[in-house]
Parts: sequence; structure tokens; C-alpha cells
Amino acid sequence: MSEDTFYCETCEQSVAREDVIRTETIGGLDPEKWQTFCCPDCGNRLETVFVGEE
Repeated sequence: MSEDTFYCETCEQSVAREDVIRTETIGGLDPEKWQTFCCPDCGNRLETVFVGEE
């Protein structure tokens, strides 16, 4: 998998970064810096990623 592709284990398919659903994280992470990427088909969490400035 590249940085621009994620794999959904539920749907058993690759999902392009531009197709993911972006949601706020849980657990108190700053939503300005972190987002959870979810599958557009089933809603399964794919990855939590840092989106803020380093």
C-alpha cells in the first residue's frame, strides 16, 4: 500500500486517499491535528493520521 491508498479489511478492497471519509478521532486527540480515515463503503476505520503542522 502506498501513502495514497488504504486497505479495508472488511470490504477487502483498496481505498484511495481522496475517497476516504474523514472523521474526528476519539480519545481526546486534537481534531485540528488528527483525523480518522474511514472506508466510504462500509464505514470501517482505516487509519488515524496526523494532518496538522509538524
